[in-house]
Amino acid sequence: MTTLQRVFIDAFWVFGLAGVLATLSYMSWYRGHSRWSWTRMFGVPRTLCPLCLSLTLACIGMALSGLMWLPAAPWWQTMAWSMLAVLFGAQAVAYAVAGRRRGWNTPIEGTKHS
Repeated sequence: MTTLQRVFIDAFWVFGLAGVLATLSYMSWYRGHSRWSWTRMFGVPRTLCPLCLSLTLACIGMALSGLMWLPAAPWWQTMAWSMLAVLFGAQAVAYAVAGRRRGWNTPIEGTKHS
């Protein structure tokens, strides 16, 4: 049975996946506009921060959906989605800090680009 609570929880992973697609679309456009390689696009905070934020939303939605199904999903699946959400969230914060400090188009340390 569909409830307002289920719709709200499922909106998390739907918006998360929509965000991933929007980020990849933006990356494709920006790559063509600036004549960068895909490797460079995946090494700058401009694209990594929104990508990780979108993946965080998707993982939160999957973890909450697993909790709300009757019967609930196995505990290890919910924990796995929750851990992924925490890791993607931490990465998003790290990329946002790096982008604000060094510039959004400055490559992350340790990445090679052409």
